[in-house]
This record gives sequence, C-alpha cells and structure tokens, in this order.
Amino acid sequence: MFNLNSRKKAVSKTLRNSVADVGWFAKREEGGLTIFALFAFFLLLAAAGIAVDVMNYERDRAKLQWALDNAVLSAASLEQTLDPAQVVEAHLAAAGLGEYASSISVEDKYLDRTVRASLTSGFDTNFMRLSGVETISLDVNSAAHEAAPCTEISMVLDISGSMGNNERLTQMQTAAKAFITKTLEHNDDPGTECATSVSVIPFAGQTNPGSVMFEYLGGERFGTTTDDDFFPEWQQDISNVVFWFDTDGNADPDFSVKIDSFPDNETDLFNKDDVDTYYHYVRDFIINNSSQLPESAELVGASIKGGKQKTMYYSIDRTTTVYDEASGPTKFNNVDIELQYSDFHSYVGNIPNNTSSCLEMTYSDFLNTSLPSGSIDQTPYFVNWEYDETTQNWGWCPEDEMSIQYAQNDETKLHTFIDGLRLFDGTGTNYSLKYALALLDPSSQDEFAYLSKAGEVPSEFADRPLSWDHENSSKIIVIMTDGQTTPQVRPADEMEEENGLTELTARPSEDSTIASSQLTNLQLFQEQCELAKTKGAVVYTVAFETTEQAASEIRTCASSWSHYYEVTGEEIIDSFVSIAGSIQKLRLIQ
Repeated sequence: MFNLNSRKKAVSKTLRNSVADVGWFAKREEGGLTIFALFAFFLLLAAAGIAVDVMNYERDRAKLQWALDNAVLSAASLEQTLDPAQVVEAHLAAAGLGEYASSISVEDKYLDRTVRASLTSGFDTNFMRLSGVETISLDVNSAAHEAAPCTEISMVLDISGSMGNNERLTQMQTAAKAFITKTLEHNDDPGTECATSVSVIPFAGQTNPGSVMFEYLGGERFGTTTDDDFFPEWQQDISNVVFWFDTDGNADPDFSVKIDSFPDNETDLFNKDDVDTYYHYVRDFIINNSSQLPESAELVGASIKGGKQKTMYYSIDRTTTVYDEASGPTKFNNVDIELQYSDFHSYVGNIPNNTSSCLEMTYSDFLNTSLPSGSIDQTPYFVNWEYDETTQNWGWCPEDEMSIQYAQNDETKLHTFIDGLRLFDGTGTNYSLKYALALLDPSSQDEFAYLSKAGEVPSEFADRPLSWDHENSSKIIVIMTDGQTTPQVRPADEMEEENGLTELTARPSEDSTIASSQLTNLQLFQEQCELAKTKGAVVYTVAFETTEQAASEIRTCASSWSHYYEVTGEEIIDSFVSIAGSIQKLRLIQ
C-alpha cells in the first residue's frame, strides 16, 4: 500500500541533500574561471597574436631591406657598366619583388655615383585583424654611394734576404704589379680630377730615400764629409789641385799628380772647393789610375789653384788634426801625372758608400709623422748575416736603384721598377713604415715640390701629400713582410774596407756594434702604427709565409682584423687585389 507520508519524507530528504551539494560546489575554488580570469586570458591571447604579427612583419621587412640594399650597392658600383636603375630593377625582379618598387633615383657624376630606391608593400595580419587591423604598410628605403677618392698610397715591400726563399720575391712582384694596375685603373679615364698616386717603399735593413732626398734632408756621406780641417775652403772656384806624395818614406813630397778641369758649378757627393771633403778618395783614385805610384805612397799635401787667389800648398799632418800653411811645392805645369776631375768624380760616385743613400734616424724621429730630421749621417755599406750572391746584392741599405718611388701614377714605370727589385740584408720594418707614413703627411709638401722640380714626382702631385682632412680623400698604407723586425747592426768602423768584403757575423765581435735592439725597433714600429691610425690613415698588413711571432708584429699594426692578411704562395696575389678593390669608397648611406 502506497504510504504518502513516507514518500514525502523521502523527497524532502533528497531536496535537502541537493541543496547541500550545491552549496559545497559554490564554495569550492579548484578549476574555477572567474570573469576576470577569462578577460585576462583573452588579453594575453591577443598580445601573443600581435607579437607574432610584429615578428613576421619584421622578418618580411628585413628580407626586403636586404634585397634592396644589395640592389643599390650593385647599381652604385663604379665598375658597374649597366644602367644603374635597370640594375636595381633586375635585382628586385630576381628576388620576386619587382612589383613593389616605388621609386629609383640615380645621381651619376664622373667617378661619383649615388643610387636611391624604395619598396612599398603591405603585410597581411593574422591576429591583429581580430581588432580591425587587417594590413600594415611595409615601406623600406636604401641608398648607396661610391666615389673614386683622391687616394694616396704608400706600398711597403720587403726585399730582405729571406724573400729569396720559395720564390717569394717573384710572387710578391706579381702581386704588387696587380695591385698597382687595379689602383691606377681610373686614372686614365677622361675627366679624372683627382688621381691616385702610389709611393713604392722597398726595405731591407734600412730604407733608401734616394740620393735627391738624401741631399735635400742634409745627409752627409762617409768619406766625402769629415771634421778634418787640413784644407781651407777655397773662396773662388778651384781650377786644379796638385796632390803630393811621399814615395820613399822621408815625409818630403817627391811625386805629384794633378787633377785638372774642375767645374765652375757645384757638384753632388762633396764640396769640390773644400778638399777636406774628398781627399780620402784621392789616393785610391790615383793609385787605381797609375802604375807609377806605389801602393805604399803616402799623401802628404796638396797645392790648390783657382781664381785670383795665390796658389797655396797645404800639408797633411798625420799626427794632429790641423793644417800647416807652410811653404811647399806649388808647381802645376810640370807634374808626374795629370788626371781629369770628371773621371775622379765618376770614380767617387761608384764607391760602395755612394751607391746607396740611406739616412740614419734617431729615436725621436719615430715619435712623429714627418720625414726624418734627427740625423745627417749616412748608413754605412756592409752586410751582417750570411750573404747569398745568387739572390742578393751586397748591402744593408738597398742601392739607389731600389730607392723609394715617390707618388707615381705611371703603371709601366712602376711595373718595371718592381721587376728590377733585388734583395739586401736585414729587416728594418720600422724604417720603412716611418717613410710610408711621412709620405702621407702634409708636412712633406715642401719635399714633394722639390722632388717634382727634380723630376722625381709628376707635376700633378707636386702639392701632395694632401691635408689629413681633405674632402673625399684617402690615405692608405699597405705593408708586406715575411720576417721579424731585426736589430740595427753597424760596423764599428764605417770606413773599414772589409765592410764591403766580409759579413760582420764572420768577423771578430769587436768589428760590429748594435745601434738599436730588436725590442726597441719593434716598439718604434708600433709607435708609427699608432700614429698612422690616429691620423686617419688606413693600414693594411700582409704576413707572407712567416712565423707566428713575425705575423703577430704586423697583425697589431693593421687598422682592424679585416685589414690583416696572412698568406702563403700565390695567395699573396689575391690578397693584394682584394686590398686594391676595398680601397674604393663603396658604402650604404641610408
């Protein structure tokens, strides 16, 4: 029988349990989503979506910028012979961007080109469209400029003895000629207003500035300028000098040799009117030109004739450094031998000390960027280390034929010079860099003007070096070496005949002296490197088949790691061509 009261009780209990369950559920927080939490979730989702859109936008913009930069750089290159605007269009078309080019402009002057271009596109959003932003404008601009600047280059080439190994000299010559061809190629174009000049600076133990510069800088040669004062400087032009010899050892003059036909004009090598400056060479010259005079003959004096002055005899006192203006033989018409001044001058010019013109330097010379001025002494003629006559010429200082070539623009002339390079002793890297930097310093303008008048510098470069801040100009140093900077060794006696016959290392230790140590020379080299960079010169260095220690010396001298090359074999050719190409000022300007 259906019990209504029992049924009511059951329903009532169920309802009470359900209400309790709902209350418990409402009080629990696990897994709950409040309105704020839902709102924050959607905000984070929107921000992440916007970030993805921005990232994709920047990716596409960078791709467009890269493509446009490459297009304008290619079009602005002065080596580009096609129409610059068409070059830009071709680059963009190859990248599938041709339809987006909005503008291309070209400013093309002689050896000066600027190319500007723009791309206009749109980026379709994926998430930002939910907020109503369906497309973002994507515009990129780029511009490139290249000009052939007024370029002054100092190219420093190592011609030390070790360059005879492994055909290094031949490979260096090939590389140097390729460099010259590349750097001078624009000079022959019509309308060139500011040409490139190249100074070639060979170096071994020392660097030879050439006889003209040696004289201009006040250099004095061994044996042709002395502190002796046996003979007064003749106040009028000397016409002849009779040199008197003692042949029997009693100190009385008994044999006479006249050197006749002195020129009226001044001469190089020495002062013709001051016998003190050349009497050292007279005895050897006379003995070499006469079989009548024994080698044991002693030069004891000379009679000088010239102008209206009375002919005078001066004796050479071998025990003191004074001259004796005493009575003596003055006959000049009745002599034993008569020789010509022109033959004597040629003889002196061929003496080893006069076949090269290196000028000694002082420590202070390396603390500035101008030409050396601290000394007027000539570097003596000698070899220190073992000599290889098949590849080398004798000498620490390269001969005058291997001297600096100043500010040249004649490709053929420079190629011929480089082909004729020979090797010498020593590695004076600090001396070579000193000259390389000085030839870029505007303080050398007077010397360049003088060299131009002397025919050593083309007339168009007579006003060089240009100022450091000259508009649209570049000053470049390229230095190549295969060895470490060496000590500066010198013979103890600069006039010793053995200096031209035997290496110093094969002679007694007292025959040589150290003018400056290897460490000092390296410090002076680095000092010049820093001065070059401070002044704004760009320094490229090439280590050619050398040791790690030698490579590190010139690596630190380079303007940056990208300006340093370490090469072997024929790689040196590619490095020189690469340097020549990088000298041009092709760059992005926007």
